[in-house]
Amino acid sequence: METIEEKLLTSEARYRRLFEAALDGILILNFETGQIEDANPFLINLLGFSHEEFLGKRLWEVGAFADLPEAKNMFSRLQERGYVRYEHLPLKASNGSLIDVEFISNSYDCEGVQVIQCNIRDIRYRAEAERIKARHLKEMKAALLSAVELAMEIGELRDPYTVGHEKNVALIAVAIGKELGLSEHMLDSLKFSGLLHDIGKIAVPIEILSKPGKISPSEFELVKTHPVEGYNILSRMNWPWPLATVAYQHHERLDGSGYPLGLKGGEIIPEAKIIGVADVVEAMTSHRPYRPAIGIENVMAELELGRGVTYDSDAVDACLTLFREKNFTF
Repeated sequence: METIEEKLLTSEARYRRLFEAALDGILILNFETGQIEDANPFLINLLGFSHEEFLGKRLWEVGAFADLPEAKNMFSRLQERGYVRYEHLPLKASNGSLIDVEFISNSYDCEGVQVIQCNIRDIRYRAEAERIKARHLKEMKAALLSAVELAMEIGELRDPYTVGHEKNVALIAVAIGKELGLSEHMLDSLKFSGLLHDIGKIAVPIEILSKPGKISPSEFELVKTHPVEGYNILSRMNWPWPLATVAYQHHERLDGSGYPLGLKGGEIIPEAKIIGVADVVEAMTSHRPYRPAIGIENVMAELELGRGVTYDSDAVDACLTLFREKNFTF
């Protein structure tokens, strides 16, 4: 049976093997002085400094950390809080090159003695992977946009009276989103939703879409099928945004007076609420065969009347700010 002393020796040997075999850099610091008491082989190879160049020096005296004005402050915070973390920290290698690392350091009690352990992970490959991912995402968006614009052109051939409607709705919706401080992902969602929200009109007879004068109640019922048709078309693809749902809901209203489902309030997704406001602005300020364009101030007055009743309050407020205070145009 192992004695306590033998168990301690076994434990120390295991820790030493882990320390030396780790695929992250590890520094052990004196809690009181910041002097480096040990550095593992991975860190030595990563930065190119010898074991002797690390040992006995304070953290901010080693070449890798010496150019970091933050080093002393970091050590003080570590003593005070017991933990610091940097997602991106540039360390200088012995050859002068900068290496981007993730730096995590914490203090702990080791047999009655406070020590500090710093874990240093090389994230250069992660950063490169993120750049590749961002480039692929940009390329994917460009390809999607080309396909979307082709679909819009086909729709405009059938409905020449609404040429540019989808693009304008997208412009207005994105501007509202920016005014609301929405994320880049949400802004992309609004952009593509605006461009495709009326795609279901491809299923509406062209005679109705281009009819001069007011359409009949039965014809309007056919027009009202375009959100459902749009949903059926867009739901066939796996989009990174809820485009099909926006197409389905962009004519819904907060009080349940919209169509096709009569949804209310929180049943309508945020993008659809914003597209609904943008759609109203664009449609009412544009000429149609059955009515002339309405001035922008009349449209703003309409939105104010419906604020919080039929239209989302935040979207309306952002829209009013854009047109009345920031002179937004489309």
